[in-house]
Amino acid sequence: MKATGIEQLIKKVREDERKHYADLFSSRLAKLSAHVLKNKMDHAASAALLQRESESVERQAQEWHYV
Repeated sequence: MKATGIEQLIKKVREDERKHYADLFSSRLAKLSAHVLKNKMDHAASAALLQRESESVERQAQEWHYV
């Protein structure tokens, strides 16, 4: 079965959206890494920072799911 024009458009938009969110996530990880290095954070503080970020990302995903 051949995809219609609208199906192809939806597929392209979804691909673009995934790329956009991957770029945002990559940028956020780079900022967190720079913060850890700049502040010479120890392992426990770094892990806590990553845990808070993980919880934030999960909350965002839940909010998007309910929209």
